[in-house]
Amino acid sequence: MNTLQLAHLLQLTDSFFPVGTFAYSDGLESAAAGGKVHDGPTLGIWIDHYFQHVFVPCDGLAFLQSAAAFEARDIERIRIIDEELTAIRPASAVRDSSKVIGKRMLATYSGIASLEMPALTHCNAPVAYAIAMSHRGIDVRSGLLAFGYGRLSGMVSASLRLISIGQQEAHRILSEALACLPAAVDQIFELRNEPLRCFTPMMDMEQMNHLHIYSRLFRS
Repeated sequence: MNTLQLAHLLQLTDSFFPVGTFAYSDGLESAAAGGKVHDGPTLGIWIDHYFQHVFVPCDGLAFLQSAAAFEARDIERIRIIDEELTAIRPASAVRDSSKVIGKRMLATYSGIASLEMPALTHCNAPVAYAIAMSHRGIDVRSGLLAFGYGRLSGMVSASLRLISIGQQEAHRILSEALACLPAAVDQIFELRNEPLRCFTPMMDMEQMNHLHIYSRLFRS
């Protein structure tokens, strides 16, 4: 990855890029409202659960497979991955948030780069990020690390508005999670030919319960 590609990578993952990820908590708000996530240690458990059961075998793997398919110009394979990502998510709010973020990502990116948007029914976020980063010539490992960082920093940022936690502790938790990110990316590469899978009953229930919270800060 050259210096220009690094700059493009920072642009695509910066909170300034208008995809609206700040509006979604992916069930963390519901977990906080119910007391399951209420401090630094319980937030760490939530993040670890996401790492092991969502990022590695599902979101990150979908990113890797989508990037490989884009480089091979296999649009039909990308469509299949996109369909699988939608089907694998039980909570409608999370399905919707992934699609909204993904569509905004590709629509915005196609407006600033010469990318012809592929015809995707859903356009989930991992697929959209993989396409944009691959189109910029960013290597898959760097793209995965950046995508993972975005997911982790989004969770920690949301936690500052949801639980009793300070900036310093939040960044300590984020730093500890980031220390595990390279190994998680290595795991994803080992699973590159495996089917997507995601079994997270606890997170799924919190994501579904989000609709019933009396007062909400986030859309999911």
